[in-house]
Amino acid sequence: MNWNAIVIDDSEIARQFIQASLAEVGFSCVADYGCPAQALDALAKERIATDVIITDFMMPAMDGLEFCSHVRGLPFYHGVPVVMISTRKDADLLRRALAAGASDCLKKPFSLPELERRLQICLKNAGIAVQ
Repeated sequence: MNWNAIVIDDSEIARQFIQASLAEVGFSCVADYGCPAQALDALAKERIATDVIITDFMMPAMDGLEFCSHVRGLPFYHGVPVVMISTRKDADLLRRALAAGASDCLKKPFSLPELERRLQICLKNAGIAVQ
């Protein structure tokens, strides 16, 4: 089965890596953004059909926590899983991410099996059929 994903990360190299990783585990990237504010604007206007949103935690001007909070305020994306990724080893990050509305939090670098497993759990929890 093929699922759709939106990727938000201020690093173009990171976005390319995430997109390639997603492709390896059965996801197509339907949109990617280097600026969370730009992503929010597009999501609010375009209503992009997606199964999951993946966002970086540390970004300039708006971090992943703030982005996630705003996404949860958009009715079309209210139930879409949001997975936050970060290089930070902050033990409190998962709690803060979940409080902001994230479905899960992955630490960079992540393995393909871990990415696939965590995304399938998020999809299943959102009521999306998985294999």
